[in-house]
Amino acid sequence: MFIRTSPEAPPYLDHAGPGRLRRLILTAIGPLLLLIVPMTLVALYGEHLPDRVYIHNWAIDTDYEPWRGWLSQPLFGVALWLEALITVAFLASWRLPKAQRCLVVCSFFIGVAIPVSAALWWLTLINAPGAVARPLWHLPVEIAVTAGALALGWMAAGPLPPAPEAHTAPPRHAPTMTLGPWQRAMFVASAWSTRRLLAAAVMAAAIAWVASNGLSGWQDAALLALLTLWSIFEMAQTRTRLQIDGSGVTVRVPWLPMLRRTVSYPSIRFAEAMSEAPPGRYKLNDSDAGWGVVSGKGPVLALALADGRYFIYSTREAKTAAALVNGWLNRQRQGETA
Repeated sequence: MFIRTSPEAPPYLDHAGPGRLRRLILTAIGPLLLLIVPMTLVALYGEHLPDRVYIHNWAIDTDYEPWRGWLSQPLFGVALWLEALITVAFLASWRLPKAQRCLVVCSFFIGVAIPVSAALWWLTLINAPGAVARPLWHLPVEIAVTAGALALGWMAAGPLPPAPEAHTAPPRHAPTMTLGPWQRAMFVASAWSTRRLLAAAVMAAAIAWVASNGLSGWQDAALLALLTLWSIFEMAQTRTRLQIDGSGVTVRVPWLPMLRRTVSYPSIRFAEAMSEAPPGRYKLNDSDAGWGVVSGKGPVLALALADGRYFIYSTREAKTAAALVNGWLNRQRQGETA
C-alpha cells in the first residue's frame, strides 16, 4: 500500500467550488433541450406536417423517416441516457473545473447544435406535398450553429477558479540540490508507452472499419474526423519529454510540439522520488489523483502539488530530478535571487 512520505501533506483541496453549481446546471440543460425542442415543434407545427415523408440526406442516401418518431420512446431514452452519462461524468469530475468546463461545452453541443439541425429540416417539411430535398444552405447554417454552440458553452462556463499555491520550503527529508544565487540548471528526460501505442492502434482500426461502412450526413463525418484526430493525439503521446528549468516542470509531446503542459513552481509543495507511481490515473488530463505520464512500473518523479494531488513522471533519474526541483523551490522561497 502506498503511504505519503510527508506527514504534513494537505488534504485534496476543493478549489473547484466557485462556479461549480452554475457549471452543473449548464451541463444538465443540454439533454433536456434535446427533448424540449422537438416537443415544442410538434405542438406548434404538428398539424402542418405530413404523416410520413422521404428525406434526401445530402445526396448520400434516401431513407424513410416517420416524423412522429421524434416523440417516440427511443428519443426519450436517448435523452435520458445522455443526461445520466453527462451528469455522472460531471460528478466524477467534481473537483476538476477544467473537465467541468469541457462538459458544459459538450452539453451546449447536444442541446443547441443537434436540435437546431433537426428544427431546420422539420420546418422544411411544413405542408410538404411529397418527397423533400434538404436545401443546401442548411449545411453552412448547421456548421455555424455548431461552432457558435461550442463557443457559447465555453464562455457560459465562466472563469475557472485560481489554482492554490504553496509558499513553504520543501521538508528536510526531500532530496535537494543546492543552487547558487545565479546558477542555472536543466534536466531533460523522455518516456515511451507501448500500452498507449497499442490503444491508439486499436482505435485507428475501429475508425477505419466504421469509415469503410459509409457515413450518413456531415455530422457523422465530423464525428469520425474528431475520432481520427483523437487517435492521432493518443498515438503521438506514446513518447513524451520532461524538462525542468527556471520556468517550471514541463511535459512536451515531441510529435505534437504545440501540446505541452507546465507545472509552475508556485503550485509545487516539494518533489520526491518514488519506487513506483502511487495509486491513481496519471495522464496529461487531470484526475482526482493528479496528472502526468506513467510508462510502466519503475521509479517516478513525484511532485506534491498545492491542491493535495500529484504530478507523476516515469524516469530512472527520478532522484536527480526531484533534487533539482527542490533546489529551485528552496532558492525561490528562501528569498534568494533567482
